[in-house]
Amino acid sequence: MTIRSRRIGRFLPSLLAGTVAVVLLAQILSQSAYVGAPVSTPAPPAPSSASLLPASQAMAAISLDPAKETIVLERPLFSPTRRPPPPPPPAPDPATAGDASTKPSAPQPPPMNFTLVGIVRDATSSLVMLQPANGQKVLSLRAGQELDGWKLVSIGIDSASFRNGAADRALTLDFRHAAPPPPTPTP
Repeated sequence: MTIRSRRIGRFLPSLLAGTVAVVLLAQILSQSAYVGAPVSTPAPPAPSSASLLPASQAMAAISLDPAKETIVLERPLFSPTRRPPPPPPPAPDPATAGDASTKPSAPQPPPMNFTLVGIVRDATSSLVMLQPANGQKVLSLRAGQELDGWKLVSIGIDSASFRNGAADRALTLDFRHAAPPPPTPTP
């Protein structure tokens, strides 16, 4: 008898798992009978012929209580913070706008009439290669030198910083355009 109880004990977990699987399958099959069944909903009351409106006019007739409208406007639904947007800046007064334009503004720095076309580095120094806008030869500058009133302040990996008075500008190498082909040697 102990041999038989050992056999049953060995198969008992499998037998229980099989029983649970059969019960779940029966439950799923019984639920699938309701998949196509119609759902009953209460019928809306029949509208009178006087209250029939087109859909656009029916939506326009819906209104909220004014107290509820302010709550909705104070906490906008689609704003991440649920706070109202900041008010627009005030429009400038035409009487004072003329005064602001008559005040002297800071002098504009001269335009940068050159583009950065190269950066050369070695172990001890670096310099930038600049192409003047008028098509002259490419010029080279080291940090501290000036061109057209612009002083070269620093040289980066792919950029150079210039200063003219209080104005700072940075030029970056433009890698979108290929370098022009070298000139062909004349025989």
